[in-house]
Amino acid sequence: GGKMMKVFLLMLFSVMLSAHEIEYYEQSVDNKDINITQASFLPYDAKHSNFGFTKSTYWLKVELENREALEVREVLHFPYTLLDYIDIYELEGDTLTLRREYGDLRIYSNDSHIPDPSFKITLKPHEKRSYFFKIKTQGSMNLELLIKNDNEFILYSLEKITVFSFYFGAVIIMLIYNMVLYLYIKDRSYLYYMLFHMNYIIFALSLNGFSFIYFWPDSPWINSYAVVFLMSLGSTLAVVFTIDFLDIKGSSSRLYLILRTLFYANILVTFLTLVLSYYHSSLLASLLSIVSIIIIIGSSIYSYFTLKNQNAKFFIFAWGTLLMGIFIIHFRNMGLLEVNFFTSHSPLIGAFIELTLLSLALAYRYNIQQEELAAKDVVLHKQSRLASMGEMIANIAHQWRQPLNRVNIALAVIKEISKDETADKALIEKKINYCEENIAYMSETIDDFSDFFKPDKMRTNFKLCDALDKVFTLVGSRVQDVKITYPEDKSIGFYGFENEYVQVLLVIVENALDSFVSSSTKNSAINISTRREKEGISLMIEDNGGGISSENIDYIFDPYFTTKFKKEGTGIGLYMAKMLVENSMNGELSVESKGIVTIFKIRTRDFT
Repeated sequence: GGKMMKVFLLMLFSVMLSAHEIEYYEQSVDNKDINITQASFLPYDAKHSNFGFTKSTYWLKVELENREALEVREVLHFPYTLLDYIDIYELEGDTLTLRREYGDLRIYSNDSHIPDPSFKITLKPHEKRSYFFKIKTQGSMNLELLIKNDNEFILYSLEKITVFSFYFGAVIIMLIYNMVLYLYIKDRSYLYYMLFHMNYIIFALSLNGFSFIYFWPDSPWINSYAVVFLMSLGSTLAVVFTIDFLDIKGSSSRLYLILRTLFYANILVTFLTLVLSYYHSSLLASLLSIVSIIIIIGSSIYSYFTLKNQNAKFFIFAWGTLLMGIFIIHFRNMGLLEVNFFTSHSPLIGAFIELTLLSLALAYRYNIQQEELAAKDVVLHKQSRLASMGEMIANIAHQWRQPLNRVNIALAVIKEISKDETADKALIEKKINYCEENIAYMSETIDDFSDFFKPDKMRTNFKLCDALDKVFTLVGSRVQDVKITYPEDKSIGFYGFENEYVQVLLVIVENALDSFVSSSTKNSAINISTRREKEGISLMIEDNGGGISSENIDYIFDPYFTTKFKKEGTGIGLYMAKMLVENSMNGELSVESKGIVTIFKIRTRDFT
């Protein structure tokens, strides 16, 4: 507390020791030969120090006076770092002597460790000095000049470095967080957001002069054009992100046409910023960026209220805060708002809120998608079970056909024999036993299928060969003309839900059997083999049923995709098989086709 009081008193005392006066003069392009020391300067007002885009050269006249018998150190600095040329002259008698040359079109130099172009002056007791600042720039002529004593400037520098360190630290952490999410989720919207986010970080660093200090201090040309190029590139990425995030292409062809036109306009302007003068490219990029933000906000409002897109909820507020930040800085520059920390940094504050809300929007969108996928998977799972039941009933009917026929024939024989009073009772009993055997077989078939549909309650150890036996029992006589080859290693087993594993194998085997029929395959064969790997076991199921065409193989696991007639298949069997392998078995299901051969590969890690 005591130290802070000493600093405050020292600052107050330093202010009392010195006085300063600032005036300005606009030197037009046609008025090149004027004697600036004789020019009529006007009173300077820091609140109205932005003169917009102009080709004129501006002069600032600064009168400094030390009123007391103590030495005073003053720091003159410009918070706006994008001024092209700043020449500082000292008036000695009637002669102007050049003291410093600053500007973002010159090799970086400064009297301080912050980006503000700074000029330090030591005033001896009762000394007066006059300085003339000659400023020329192709961008916005923002002539906010601050004069602070040495202690004030140290506190100002610490505050600025601290604020920007926290600011950029938070933005970079947000970027890393979303980068990790993108690597995990693989959502294209996250990729566009990351590119937009990275572009924004470099843009903000360049806008505030930090890039000139740390990235390209010896490359003024890069520093000069970096801001307008990155501004235009950011608008381009923002439009792409909007189209993808709001699914504009799939929801509104008219709105998609508008945004696509805006995208190409931004691409053109981004290219033009590299070939046009800074003055024209800056005007063009600034105008199109504001237009882009307004159209993006309008698109999100239309998407939310008309297209009922819930994802647009955060999107509207995100871009609205950025636009508000841009408007605030313009109102400040026009003198309608006071110059303070908030108004001076409103674009950065608005952009930070925008990035935060966009990150929340992505998370909200992902949660909605996950809920929709979960509901969809439940429906698909039910449909898959129903489809499997239909196929199982067909298999039951197929397996019952011959036993029923045999029972029917046996009963007919019994009926004929029973008409004869001298019938052979031993023959009747034999036929009855024959009927009972067939009925028992049919009952076992029902038991097999009912066991298959019972969900497993817990993981168990089971043998691969036992699972395969169940599969080929379920398909019954459909494989009587198919050559089946089991794995050589009979000891391989798995730890998991056996019925789900049987269901996956059954889907693959039935697809092979269907392919034999559709391609009229002769010498049909299903070869099942295994291969031990570092992290698990791969099970290969190979059939020679004609293969899968290259145009279909990429969609074979998509829901509702089928190459069969509608009455023959639903297209969800392989999709559910893949879901079961990946979600329940900690594994992977893939397929490849070589000529007439199709190979399904199940790679699982939980094996015994």
